[in-house]
Amino acid sequence: MERRKVPRNPFVLFTGLTGLIGIAAYVNIVPPDSLISLTGFFLLFIIAATSLLLYFLQHARHALLISAGITIYFILRLLGLRQPLYAVLLLASIIALEYLWKDQEQP
Repeated sequence: MERRKVPRNPFVLFTGLTGLIGIAAYVNIVPPDSLISLTGFFLLFIIAATSLLLYFLQHARHALLISAGITIYFILRLLGLRQPLYAVLLLASIIALEYLWKDQEQP
């Protein structure tokens, strides 16, 4: 049984690369001194990371979980929570969400 290849969407790749360029410009232009500028950075980061991961993985749930996990990890680092236990707990919760969503997809 052969697996059918799904063609990749170049718009998703374009969105991800444009998001990375936007992050580079945003970091150089906007100072991180307010909550609004940090929120803008993290929103731009999650959009760019999700788009790139969606292009490479071709699985929306995995792309969203990985990019949300990376973003939450960066937010924890920003808040000063640098102990390794936080990363382990974050990884465990992402794996648990993956299994929860995978079980809901199956009839």
